[in-house]
Amino acid sequence: MKLDFIEEPELEFGGLRRHVDIRAGLTAYGPLDAPDGVSRKIRVGFVGTQQTIDGIQRWLERCNGGIKAKASKQPNLFPDFPGFGHDSPFRAEFETDSSLTRVISAKELRELSLKNHYAALSGGVDLLAREVRAISEAGRPSVVIVAIPPELMDLDDDDQEATDSALVPSQKESSKEEGSELGYAFDLDLRHMLKAEVMKMNQPIQLVLPSTYGDGVKNTRGRSEAKTRLQDEATRAWNFYTALYYKASYRPWRILRNTSDLQTCFVGISFYRSLDKENVMTSMAQVYDQRGEGVIVRGNPVKLSKDDRQPHLSSADAYSLLSSALKEYRREHKHAPARVVLHKSSSYSKDELDGFNRATDEQDIETSDLLVVAPANTRLFREGSYPPLRGTMLSLDAKTHLLYTRGSVPYYSTYPGLYVPRPLKFYIAQGDESPRKLAEEIMALTKLNWNNTQFDGGEPITMRVAHQVGKVLKYVGSNGVIQPGYSFYM
Repeated sequence: MKLDFIEEPELEFGGLRRHVDIRAGLTAYGPLDAPDGVSRKIRVGFVGTQQTIDGIQRWLERCNGGIKAKASKQPNLFPDFPGFGHDSPFRAEFETDSSLTRVISAKELRELSLKNHYAALSGGVDLLAREVRAISEAGRPSVVIVAIPPELMDLDDDDQEATDSALVPSQKESSKEEGSELGYAFDLDLRHMLKAEVMKMNQPIQLVLPSTYGDGVKNTRGRSEAKTRLQDEATRAWNFYTALYYKASYRPWRILRNTSDLQTCFVGISFYRSLDKENVMTSMAQVYDQRGEGVIVRGNPVKLSKDDRQPHLSSADAYSLLSSALKEYRREHKHAPARVVLHKSSSYSKDELDGFNRATDEQDIETSDLLVVAPANTRLFREGSYPPLRGTMLSLDAKTHLLYTRGSVPYYSTYPGLYVPRPLKFYIAQGDESPRKLAEEIMALTKLNWNNTQFDGGEPITMRVAHQVGKVLKYVGSNGVIQPGYSFYM
């Protein structure tokens, strides 16, 4: 066994200047692609009741002037939000008009309340989607903010937040409601259903709950809306505005690429269960470069073997999926990558290795690293009361390694999590690069989460996206519209 430490990766911001911290980098240097001396206009639409639209608009006006951080002994963990506008670090401002606002009436919500659960949930999705479509056809904004009415939150079987930006990390709980004539109502989720429906319109949306912009908000049944602790207001503003900036097709930051590095395509391959709960899994790939430009590719359904309960692709399906992913990369970048790094959530079968290698060979890609990336059960203990440092790496053998992507962070002067962190385990099924280089890349990829500006994300973006994308794609039929951009799923 060998113990090592991976330094915190730097990111690139405006002027190609660097910093390890997202919020400090944005404050000091601005976004990666912000033009000097020019303020961008981001057209924004609004859907909701008059009450929820007024609430989110008042909060946005408040945030535009900046939000003071909460009192803390860790100022790097809880910085001020510097505001949003022409003179802000973002160098962008929102614009809207009456044609980009659609108000849902109380009458329409009362009519939904008279229906059974599934009909009301489906009706709520249709109602919101109809208004998003009207805005998109009227003015084609960059993003439509959907301020969810409390009445529709009661219909959601999965009571989790509408956006990661509002919650304290590691506090994402959900409640499930059993029972439906359809047999799978416990899986129905308004947020994911709406994103699947709106995907047909090629219109990015941002869902927001009243708790994001107002304290102590209750839903119509009198329960506290959120089952989890909200982040402080400045952090909520950082995350909300960064997500909107990204959904407007701009790039706040990117991971650092050394000039000596090969042009690399990072691919994450994972599986999700179909909505009917049959033993059918569908594969998907997410393709990334150093800028974090992601492309979603859906593969074919696969069945679980009686001998191996992990999902595996046939050789033909593995070849087809990676070939499609590499073609998307070429279409986006106008050239093939020199190297492919594949992160997969389950072990590699012989057929999968054969199919993946045929795909890279066909496109003359000579360098590839095929890794299994998953949470580990093994934990390390550090002297004292804090967990191991983020970046701690333990090599168990030449192929098997543990990496703490969450843990104590020197820049924050604390461990910012709430629970004992688990390391990631990465297993090198086939590789050309050193384990340390592969660990450095995983660490950097944890910092490509556009929903969260706290940089110590637990999973690389190749794996993290799988959870969000799979939850949306299961509501999209086999012939349904699949948007390739990650902004349609987050």
